[in-house]
Amino acid sequence: MRSNWTRLAAAAAVATLAASGCGSSGEGGDGGASSRSAGPMKIEIFQALSGPVAPVGQAMSVGNKAAVAVVNANGGVLGKDLEVNITDDAGSPDQLAAKLQERLSGGKPHAVLPGSAAEIPAGIPILSNTGVFVSQHFTANTFNDPKKYPLVFGNAHTIPDYTESLVEKLKEKGHASVGVVDSDDSSGQAFEAVAKSAFEDAGIKATFVSVPPSAVDATAQLQQALAGKPDALVFAGYFPGAAAVVSARTKLGLTLPTYSAQTFSANNLADIADPSAFEGIEFQQLAANVKGTPQTESKAFKTFYQAVLKEGGGKLPFPINTYLVAYNDVLLAAYAADLAGGFDPKQMAKAVENAKPEDMPNYVMPVGFSSENHFPDVTPKDFVFVPYSPVKNGMVVPPG
Repeated sequence: MRSNWTRLAAAAAVATLAASGCGSSGEGGDGGASSRSAGPMKIEIFQALSGPVAPVGQAMSVGNKAAVAVVNANGGVLGKDLEVNITDDAGSPDQLAAKLQERLSGGKPHAVLPGSAAEIPAGIPILSNTGVFVSQHFTANTFNDPKKYPLVFGNAHTIPDYTESLVEKLKEKGHASVGVVDSDDSSGQAFEAVAKSAFEDAGIKATFVSVPPSAVDATAQLQQALAGKPDALVFAGYFPGAAAVVSARTKLGLTLPTYSAQTFSANNLADIADPSAFEGIEFQQLAANVKGTPQTESKAFKTFYQAVLKEGGGKLPFPINTYLVAYNDVLLAAYAADLAGGFDPKQMAKAVENAKPEDMPNYVMPVGFSSENHFPDVTPKDFVFVPYSPVKNGMVVPPG
């Protein structure tokens, strides 16, 4: 059963956040019931609040709520407090699809955020067919197709973004052959589709193997990746089976140079294995995850971090990007309506396509959307490689 609409108004303490926000004062509207005087804006959010990836969904809901606090502390959307409803989809594509259909049968929300991770691809086609504005963070470039998905926007780096950075790193280190271990799910399949050609273009031979998300032993898969005698390993995938992959590496006593793609680095590594198990692995991280980078010194990031830390009760056990993508999902939808002057989804999309960084001051990703690109303009400079480092309140803190 869906929970009741919950108004998440900003607390007084949040009022100290950045003065500029989603409260645009420009005129506009769609000329109908969704005019600037209408509202409040209501966003339907789906998260994996139960099931095998519940800790991830629960962390993302913290990011969602922190974003609502920031929006409402800065005037809300169209002058009224933003409202969100968070529904549990258990991380299941089937449950997401069923609950989406149930929700849409009662009328269209102003925007939908369809899921935590692997269930997102099941929701986007449904929402696209019903003309709903979608703000999401699935990293496959599949959905960055404005002609096919004109109302779908992304708030995360895409697979080509971090793959480009990974290929640059492998070439810099002189690797000619790699064994790639990834998750056996839609996210892993999407990564392989992109990475296979990227490695080929770079002259790097790659052997791909997949590990089931629920795997407790990945020794056989890792041995399969080693069969081609690679000179390096690449671990990828944000999934529970990541623990089995690390355990297999330790069990086999491997000293082969190993690189963790950003998706694998985003796992809650401290819960996967003892730090000694990560020796010899270089972890690709978004620069926004790593303390001391220019990206974490921006005003927008500091506003985000203060808000999410407050919402999390002072404790953020997951890497910060887990909270950040969910935060940006809400921010983008709120800015879309405010910049459009109403809730017409086509006008919301057009407003984002024409937005400049100063139009979205609290959005913590590069603002460079267009009619040809509905994802942030992320480059290899937005990634860094670091050894295993402890995560303190969401931030990777490199040694030294």
